[in-house]
Amino acid sequence: MSMKLPIDIPDSWGGDPANAAVLLAGVLNSAMDAIVTVDEQQRIVLYNRAAEEIFGWPRHAILLQPLEKLVPGRFRPNHAEKIKRFGITGVTSRRMGGRSVVYGLRASGEEFPLEVSISHFDTSEGKLFTAIVRDISEMERLAREQAESHARLQESQRRLLKAQHIGRIGYYQADRSTGLMWWCDESYDVLGVDRSVFDSSYDGFLRLIHPADRAVFDAACNAAVQAGLAMDIEFRVVPSVGEVRWIHLLGQADGESAQRKRRTGVIQEITGHKLAELARARSAELLKRTGALAMVGGWEVDAQTMEPYWSEEIYRICEMDAPTDLALEKLAGFYTPEAQPVIRTAFMAALEEGAPWDLDLPMVTARGRRIWVRTQGRALLQDGKVVRLVGALQDITEIKAAENKLRLSNQELETFSYTVSHDLRSPLNTIHGFSHLLAKQLGKHADEKAQHYLSRIQAGAMQMGELIEGLLSLSQMSRVQLRSEPVDLSMLARNSLDARQAFEPERQVTLHIESGLMAHGDERLLRGVMENLLGNAWKFSGQRAQAEIRVGQTSDAAGEPVFFVRDNGAGFDMAYMDKLFEPFQRLHGVSEFPGTGIGLATVHRVIGRHGGRIWAESSPGIGACFFFTLPAESAAQRP
Repeated sequence: MSMKLPIDIPDSWGGDPANAAVLLAGVLNSAMDAIVTVDEQQRIVLYNRAAEEIFGWPRHAILLQPLEKLVPGRFRPNHAEKIKRFGITGVTSRRMGGRSVVYGLRASGEEFPLEVSISHFDTSEGKLFTAIVRDISEMERLAREQAESHARLQESQRRLLKAQHIGRIGYYQADRSTGLMWWCDESYDVLGVDRSVFDSSYDGFLRLIHPADRAVFDAACNAAVQAGLAMDIEFRVVPSVGEVRWIHLLGQADGESAQRKRRTGVIQEITGHKLAELARARSAELLKRTGALAMVGGWEVDAQTMEPYWSEEIYRICEMDAPTDLALEKLAGFYTPEAQPVIRTAFMAALEEGAPWDLDLPMVTARGRRIWVRTQGRALLQDGKVVRLVGALQDITEIKAAENKLRLSNQELETFSYTVSHDLRSPLNTIHGFSHLLAKQLGKHADEKAQHYLSRIQAGAMQMGELIEGLLSLSQMSRVQLRSEPVDLSMLARNSLDARQAFEPERQVTLHIESGLMAHGDERLLRGVMENLLGNAWKFSGQRAQAEIRVGQTSDAAGEPVFFVRDNGAGFDMAYMDKLFEPFQRLHGVSEFPGTGIGLATVHRVIGRHGGRIWAESSPGIGACFFFTLPAESAAQRP
């Protein structure tokens, strides 16, 4: 098919149509955009080289083919009709697609976006439609990437603003040459000011700073500006509303020295962090002072490197100048020769097995002074492995001296008590014996007043005898050598109460004695414990029509066994608990409940010598319960 193109041939071309066609073909093929011309039947009649590159169809394969070959299937039904309508509008050219994207179809079947301008003109053989086509795939890709980048930037900005808000961080710029400052929105919240009334200049900001910090901040800022250095400073501000806030400011110069008065930086509110830091500092200072007052030093050792850390008080205890290189071996060397194997064994047991220690050992300080220290240590574990050892060292020299002095005083007092009690027996027996002889000799001749005097003398002598026996028993508690043996407390309780029931058969007493109450200790002394506790329970429940006494066992918070003796008798006021176990202290009158006030003191001493504890719970008129512990067999073997 041949078609005459409606083009005037310039005279410079020689008026030769063949020559003109060659020149026109060269122009079309050199064009950067695809040029596609179709006739009224939508057949492709012109197809340049750029069109071959864009659509992928060679010219010989596409000429006289329907235009639909270059249009995606989803657009074909309306495409031909749109071109026909365009041909009759009277408009000779326009851009296709408007704001919507126009798509083409490559020979490979790939759809791609196009930018298309279409025009039409009439020829002797009919109307022709020419499209100038530009592949905008790359433009679309770049636009898509730009949109995605913009979205990411907006998201980053959103997250940055959120992070600023969460972290209480603001941004500022300042020009010290003009005194002007610029603050981001978050800065006003950080500073706690209303932006509508806040003077955001440097002078306004300076007025916001706490008076005690203002001069320091201004001097630091001026020095940083003059030297062109960065700023890193903490200070307080006084907001218009609310409490004083702590601010951390970081800033640096913009540009070179000629422009270094322009500063950029950030501010962050650190009130919570600063208050916690100040509290920790106060706590550390208080701990340091307390350690100095109590003469207690702390230490820790890395289990891997064996690198130690000592508090200042450790150096003071050892009478060394701090800080000094104090290695483990050097510290161990301060212990006396007989104490060194003990502390080394304890240290290795903690390091290898995690065993704690608490020892009183002698030391010789760097100045040659002999002291006593209490050394404590324990292991810190991670995943079952010892990672650190921590502990304390306390100078207990004065405590040891006081203990020794007290021990000597107690020994002297016990010796005196025993001697006096023993020596008083003879004159007391004389008084008691002669008073009976006098009463017998006077017989019926003594008047009522003389008989009263004699009975008072005999009662006083008997009470004095009981007190002497109690004192002797109490002093013997510290003298007797303890034995460690299994003791059946149930049997001791049963024997004691059976004897009391046999002596007072008229008493109505309900007894509950738990079987199998076993302990380790000295049976002779523990029999005295049960006798005293059960004797009190029997005595103080004597005014009950139906008395009840219970002996049993329970457990403490740590699961250790606790023995108890409970009654429903008179009880006592817990306000006097601190006097309960002191010698001669009585919570009831002698006329109401007779006794010497020695029994519970004796019980307390026996339980203490066994390494146990004793305490009581009671209410007046309800009854009393005495609890006591006895340690394991190994602990009961102490002297």
